[in-house]
Amino acid sequence: MSAGDVLAVVAATVVTMLVAVLGASLIAVTRTLRELRDTATALHDEAIPLLEAARDAVCDAATEVDRVERLVTSAERLSGAVDGASRLAARTLRSPVVKAMAFGTGVSRAAQRLREGEPPVPVARRRRGRRRRARTRDAIAADVLAAKPKAS
Repeated sequence: MSAGDVLAVVAATVVTMLVAVLGASLIAVTRTLRELRDTATALHDEAIPLLEAARDAVCDAATEVDRVERLVTSAERLSGAVDGASRLAARTLRSPVVKAMAFGTGVSRAAQRLREGEPPVPVARRRRGRRRRARTRDAIAADVLAAKPKAS
C-alpha cells in the first residue's frame, strides 16, 4: 500500500465520521424542532383564552375606575356644598351668639352686684377708667423706653 492509498483511507474515515456526526446533529435538531413546535402549539392553545380573560378583566377594571371616578366627583361636589353651608351657618350664627353671650355676661355681673349691694357703675365712669388705664400703660411704656441705655 502506498502513501496515497493510506491518505485516501484516512480521508474516507474522517469524512465518514463527519457524516455520522452531521447525521446525529440533524436528528437532534429535528427532534428539538418537533418539541418546539409542540410547545408553541400548546402555548397558543393556552395563551388565547388567557389573553381573552385578561381583556375582559381590563374592561371590567375600566368600568370600575369610571364608577369610582363618578363617586369621587360626587363626593367632591358634596364636600364643597357642605363647606359652603358650614361657612354660611358660621357667619349667620356667630354674631347673634356672641351678642347673646355678651348680654348674658353683662346681666350676670349686674345681678351679682345687685346681690352684693353695690350700686351700679355708670357707663361714662367705666369708659373714663379704661382710658386712664390705657394712658397710664402708655406712660409706663414710654418711661421704660426712655430709661434704656443707648448702644454706642
